[in-house]
Amino acid sequence: MKRIICSSALLVMLSVAFVSCKKTAVDATAPEVTTSGLSASEKGMINAAGFDGAWATKQADGKFLIEGDILLSETQLKEMGGVAPANELVVGNAEHYRTTNLVNTNGGVRTLDITLGSNFPSYYATALTNVINKYNALNLNIHFRRVAAVTPTSLDIVGRDLGGPSANGSITLGQSLGFPSGGEPAYGFTITTNPNASFAFTTVSKVEVVMQHELGHNIGFRHTDYINRASCGGGSNEGTAGVGAIQIPGTPGTVAGSYLSWMMACNGSNPLAFTATDKVALNYVY
Repeated sequence: MKRIICSSALLVMLSVAFVSCKKTAVDATAPEVTTSGLSASEKGMINAAGFDGAWATKQADGKFLIEGDILLSETQLKEMGGVAPANELVVGNAEHYRTTNLVNTNGGVRTLDITLGSNFPSYYATALTNVINKYNALNLNIHFRRVAAVTPTSLDIVGRDLGGPSANGSITLGQSLGFPSGGEPAYGFTITTNPNASFAFTTVSKVEVVMQHELGHNIGFRHTDYINRASCGGGSNEGTAGVGAIQIPGTPGTVAGSYLSWMMACNGSNPLAFTATDKVALNYVY
C-alpha cells in the first residue's frame, strides 16, 4: 500500500495506493528491489498472469514486485497464468476483483493464524484485533485467529523499512507477500518502519486501514478499481490478460469518483467498516 504525498513538507493528499502479497519465512530484512529491467519472457509471464509488465520490477531474490506492493514468485505467476494448476473458483466475466487462485477451505471453515512482530508499538496489536474481529463478524469460510508463535503456515506481519518517498511523491506503507498459491494464502505482509511514513500510523484506525487491505490481498482480492485506478485520480488498467483479475458478481462495474471499498488502490479515507458491496464480494468468494 502506498500513500500519496506532495512536496517536501509531506502534505497528505488523502490517497492510498497499491498493495502487495507472499511470505519469505519471517524475514524482516527482505532484499531491496533492484533497478534491472525485465526480460521479454519475464514480462510475458507477468502479462499472462493478468498484470502489466510495465508495473513490475524484479528483486535480488528473484521475486517480482507487482503494482508497487504485490510480491510474487515465478511459480505463483505461472500458476496465475494457467501454466500450473490453481484452486480456481469459476465465475463468469461478469466490481470487486479477485485473483484466479483462492484459499482452499475444503468445503468448511478454515482458520488462518496471524502473528504480529515484536518491533511494533503496542497499539498495533489493538488494530490487528479489530481487523480480525471485522473479518470474523462476516461469518466467512475463512476465520482469522491471532497467535503468539510463528509457524510454517501462519500469516506473519513484520516490520521493515520499505523506503522513503518516491519521485512521484508516494510512499509505501505496506507490502503483502503475494496472492494465494496452491490453495494456500499468501503468508502475511510487511508494514513499513520508514520514519517518513510515521504520519500514516499515528492512530489505531490508520493502522487498521493498512492491515485490513493487506489481508484482503493475502486471501486473493485485487484492487476494486484495478481497471482504472479511479481512487488515485485515474490511471492505466493494471492488467488482466483474462486471468488474474476476475470480477465478482453482484458488485458494481467500473468505479469512479469517491467510491469506497477496503480494496481501493488509493484512498486515504478508506472506510474501516466493510461497505455493503465489500460484504457481497467477501461472502461470494468465501
